[in-house]
Amino acid sequence: MMVQLRKPNKKLLLTAIVMIVAGFAFLGVGIYQVHSSKSDETSNAPNFDPLLPKGKTIESFGGWEKLTSPTGDTFHIYVDTINGVTVNVSQQLLPGKFKSDINNKMLDVARAENANVKLNVDDIKVYIGTSAKGPQSVIFTKNGLLISIKSWATIPDAEWIAYIKSLG
Repeated sequence: MMVQLRKPNKKLLLTAIVMIVAGFAFLGVGIYQVHSSKSDETSNAPNFDPLLPKGKTIESFGGWEKLTSPTGDTFHIYVDTINGVTVNVSQQLLPGKFKSDINNKMLDVARAENANVKLNVDDIKVYIGTSAKGPQSVIFTKNGLLISIKSWATIPDAEWIAYIKSLG
């Protein structure tokens, strides 16, 4: 039995080549966009003077991550460690609704986060909530910023106080 090969259809062959080239072009554009967005740290940089631990730079933390809340508020995050425990430090400009009554607004946020431990760090009221499994939420305002820190495990109060004091 002999198999007879058909002549390739030129239109079909041309269409396949165009589709392959177009696919590579789209893939290249996608890779470029992902690469350029990750390498462009200025697009993630806050439009305010952020607080970092004294003696550290944002580059030592791998840069800023810029996120937007469901309410449209933009905030910036970096990842650090306190006494070997990973923490996510979030900062944003103090929302306008806070400015008229910071103390009561902070109490509302603290209640919503079940942050029922209150520490005084210099003139700063710090609220800490601890989940049953150990992670903590820390909320406070400093230098016109709303700061929220989430830890992956429990951190002693003295370590929180030292970290918050180091932010400048």
